Amino acid sequence: MNGTSVRLAWRNLWRHTQRTILMIAIVAFGSWVILVIWGIADGFLRSMTETQIRYDLGDLQVRLSGYADDPVPSHGMTSEQAASISAVLSRQQLSASTPRLDAYGMLRSAYGSDGIVIRGIDPVWEPLVTKTADTIVEGRYITASGEMLMSRRMAQSLDIRLNERVVVLAQGDSKTNSQAFRAVGFFEAPLGSLEHTVLVTIEDAQSLTDWPGLTSIAIALPSGVSASRTADRLEEALSTAGVTGLEVADYFALNPLARLMLQGTTIKMIPFVVMISLMAGFGVANTALYSVIERTREFGMMTAVGMGRRLLARVVLMESVFVAAIGFVVGGGIGWGCLVYLSTAGISFGDFLGDFATNLGIPTVLYASASGWYWLAAFSVVVFTALVAAWYPARRANRLEPVTAIREG
Repeated sequence: MNGTSVRLAWRNLWRHTQRTILMIAIVAFGSWVILVIWGIADGFLRSMTETQIRYDLGDLQVRLSGYADDPVPSHGMTSEQAASISAVLSRQQLSASTPRLDAYGMLRSAYGSDGIVIRGIDPVWEPLVTKTADTIVEGRYITASGEMLMSRRMAQSLDIRLNERVVVLAQGDSKTNSQAFRAVGFFEAPLGSLEHTVLVTIEDAQSLTDWPGLTSIAIALPSGVSASRTADRLEEALSTAGVTGLEVADYFALNPLARLMLQGTTIKMIPFVVMISLMAGFGVANTALYSVIERTREFGMMTAVGMGRRLLARVVLMESVFVAAIGFVVGGGIGWGCLVYLSTAGISFGDFLGDFATNLGIPTVLYASASGWYWLAAFSVVVFTALVAAWYPARRANRLEPVTAIREG
């Protein structure tokens, strides 16, 4: 009996090719939209998170509690605190950790000046935590005092050439300090916030700010290790070692706005997907119902010659299942192809978002996510919607009385 309903449903679909293609197109469009929107939205958040962790923040950062409220070097950790923290971290299962000293300053060249973030780093350990070295497009990474690495865009805006000397000014303990540097490399900033960040040795940053300590210690974790659980474990280890007044911040602690964006995007996605599903379902239901009404006389004759009404209802239901399956294969296939392409090529928003991207730490290039879970989720939504949409037409076909149907048809 099931085989009979399948054969009848398939035959009936292609007796009305134009109507069937319209139904398939509606489902395909809904499938494509759901899949692409999910992939782009999630990919946007993943790109923002992974790019900031990989090129700027690291997986975790150890810093003094309250430093974020007023991030100046004098509110950072002392050299004694930094030594105690490093001793504790050396006993933990971490990929690497690196000291940092961040400060605000001014960069002057022969052709102009601009505000910058001065980041003092350890040239040996920093490349083990972040991947800025991979983005160098001209020159090399810093190796010694007096050398500087900056973004290519800043170099172009101030007309700074490779190996040219520039001057950095920063507020010291009681006066403004200045120091000359040689621009040994330019990098292509993957984040808007790094466009105005220059990298120097930590000794140079300490000299400029008159602060012998650090502002943070950035940490890289092994692949697959939970950042939040590791942060809790490190805080406990530091407390046990007697090092207090610290916080171990993960990505979301360092970027509270990102947590709100993630929660807001998830919540906003739900009604959007529901709306798209209802649109696709309404299109299928409307076309299926019209198909049933159009074939009322035909159905009446089929039941009059002995075809069961349950079989007739199953035929109508199977037609909708076929339409949903074919529509999803078409729309889902195109959508999946789009996601695979966008997950490798990405979408450049750097110039479009401008200062907004810089302030929020949004990457200059965003990549979609091509997780197979989106394909499965979209398939579930489409099939469920199609079955619900086909319920009333199938129910109407099940209730047809042969004589009345023939007369009405």
